[in-house]
Amino acid sequence: MLKCPNCGVSPLAHAVREMQYTYQGQTTTIPELVVEQCAGCKEVMFAHGEHDHYGELVTAFRRQVDAQEGQALGALRKGLGLTREKADALLADEAGDFARYEAGEARAPVALVKLLRMLGKHPELLDAVR
Repeated sequence: MLKCPNCGVSPLAHAVREMQYTYQGQTTTIPELVVEQCAGCKEVMFAHGEHDHYGELVTAFRRQVDAQEGQALGALRKGLGLTREKADALLADEAGDFARYEAGEARAPVALVKLLRMLGKHPELLDAVR
């Protein structure tokens, strides 16, 4: 029986379990992963083929979260009465940035997201940004 590569003490046991994954403050549960788990230190290693399966599910979840962030960014922009072009000219580095952010193709800088949230709460400050 294989010994744990982490602690070197306990044998590994075959198990099927779920794992939590958190990205951008949102958490998902990935069910029924086949793993080898240490009874002592609880270290987990994926069984053959499970790493790819886990990676596919994590990638899909990250895309979903990024798409939600893009939708929220679009709603904030629209709430301020800005077109994508005006938002690009006023707040972005280059033309087309807001289209990429809203489509989930690129991540908006944290400072930009915070600025838009602040402007959403205090739209009267938009003139100060201009």
